[in-house]
Amino acid sequence: MLGNHLRARYPPAMEGVTTAIVAFVLACLIFPHVIKNKPQYYGAVACVLLIILFGALRAMTGPGFAAVAFVFISLLQVGAIFLLILSAGGLTVKDLAGELAETIEVVRRGGDKEIIVPLRGEQPGAGRAQREAMRENERQGSGRINLDVPPSPPPAPSTPPDREDDERGGIPLA
Repeated sequence: MLGNHLRARYPPAMEGVTTAIVAFVLACLIFPHVIKNKPQYYGAVACVLLIILFGALRAMTGPGFAAVAFVFISLLQVGAIFLLILSAGGLTVKDLAGELAETIEVVRRGGDKEIIVPLRGEQPGAGRAQREAMRENERQGSGRINLDVPPSPPPAPSTPPDREDDERGGIPLA
């Protein structure tokens, strides 16, 4: 058992993290549909088993190994949480790295929002299509948009005028 001087240096709060990890691993056994990537889940189970092993070794040895064991336990807890998140989310490490790179790029640029400042006389909350329609109407001289009347169909293409010999531009057959 750790002495009082080691308990102050290595708090037992980390044991609560291990408890939560073990609870999630056991919940995944009860509800297997939660696991979308089994190899990562098994990696997290291996991390939990190593956490238990290092906890036992920390309790058996002196203060020198207790510090090393605490570091390994902490790293294994982080790894187990990371692997459980990936296994439940169905992501691979490569997918997660790609998403994180995209997120960092968006944060670095300040976002992809398009800021539109309306011109004088335009409605501030109007959408892009409404603003374009208002500008087109202003160019044509009408300030009114009639939404009840459907737009007129485009004019039909004109046919070429008939020739005197009534061939109509076809290929001669005789």
